[in-house]
Amino acid sequence: MNSDVNYSKKYTYIFVFFYLCEGFSQGIPFLFFPQYLAHTLGGSYDIAIWLVILSIGSLPWTIKMIVGVFNDRWGSKKYGQRFPWILSFGVFGGVWWIAMAFYLPVNEIYLWLTIYYFMTQLGMAFADTALDGLILDVTPKEKLARVQGYTWTMMFLGYGAGGMLLALVFLALNIVPVLFIITGVLVILSSVFPYLVKEPPLEKRSSKEFGLDLLTIVTKKRNWKVFMYTFLAGIPAVMLLNFFMYLVLIAMGIIDVSETLLTIVGGGAVDLQAWSSIFYLVNGFGIVFGSLIAGKFGDRSRKKTLSYIYLTYILSFLILVIPFALLTGEIVPLIFGMIFLFFLGALQNALTVVNQTVRGDLSKNYYPKLKSTYFATLVSLANLGQTVGTIVGAGLFALFVLFTNSFYMIFFFVSAFCAVSLLASYFIFRKIDPLDYELRS
Repeated sequence: MNSDVNYSKKYTYIFVFFYLCEGFSQGIPFLFFPQYLAHTLGGSYDIAIWLVILSIGSLPWTIKMIVGVFNDRWGSKKYGQRFPWILSFGVFGGVWWIAMAFYLPVNEIYLWLTIYYFMTQLGMAFADTALDGLILDVTPKEKLARVQGYTWTMMFLGYGAGGMLLALVFLALNIVPVLFIITGVLVILSSVFPYLVKEPPLEKRSSKEFGLDLLTIVTKKRNWKVFMYTFLAGIPAVMLLNFFMYLVLIAMGIIDVSETLLTIVGGGAVDLQAWSSIFYLVNGFGIVFGSLIAGKFGDRSRKKTLSYIYLTYILSFLILVIPFALLTGEIVPLIFGMIFLFFLGALQNALTVVNQTVRGDLSKNYYPKLKSTYFATLVSLANLGQTVGTIVGAGLFALFVLFTNSFYMIFFFVSAFCAVSLLASYFIFRKIDPLDYELRS
């Protein structure tokens, strides 16, 4: 389809603005809701319940393939194949953000945060699916890694700017509902601009032909290798960062964890949000660095770049806990925490960018007429891996507190589990034919 469309530079700006606002929509719940719970509930909240809420809120990102099927099959002659889906689901998600500003009862805050988290992410995830299809429709192969690098960089900037900096300001001013309204408006606005992207003409296909192609997604053996490598790579993405943040804060004496209950012992909710903001800012610098470097080298060789990232990341899992188990005081753990947060951000997002590029290449190669469905399936599996990883992390946490009070020991077992899942993903990735995704000279 790429040959049917002349790629314009403004398309990149449209895509990165959408991803920036998507970062707001994802980052505020993930980074800010825990501190908001602590602020609302008097300084403490239940980590296990929060991890369940996080898992439920992440579910829409695991079922993205549903809307992928529809926007590959049906579109509008006037408005294009992808835009109607982007707009409708973007507005849906934005409305739920605005509703949260006006109704969030304290006595049922766990329940209503779960509902709002799920609904806002449902709209965002489904709009994102259609936008991913649009990116694959119009972006040439030789530019795909860089475009993925730019969009993922902006998403994580939005993630941090919304979930850290703006959330900190609005929490300190005690006007959090205004933050929810602004987020809703931005989500809706970002879903309007893709109208300016010229889409390829609609292609007529019989229902039988479409159905047979769709069936092969689950029947072809080569796809299952891609599915498993994608799912396993997603497991550590969210879980490890969550636990590492707790590790640094415990070592600094900011929080204490007794069984599964997190308690702020050094300051209040605003102080915790401030520390979290600093940590995620450093992590964000790593994310930007990793995205841009991965995009540059990924457009030279997908396989070599991804192999280096995998092996470096796996090794880092096994050494993360060592400095914090040996060092005391506030300053030294803080310094080591900053260093590791930067490199974790760089490695995780480099892995994400190149993996997304490989998945995009496989989607266009394997299913040129179902690429949104196939790509959405892969992204859903990556997100399912994150959700399963979060649930497993909560389970491991609840299990190991029965045997040890040492959070450092618990973190070591969690990071070892992450290393094993990523190593398995790497071995499966090596079984995929490089000709299916690698650039040809």
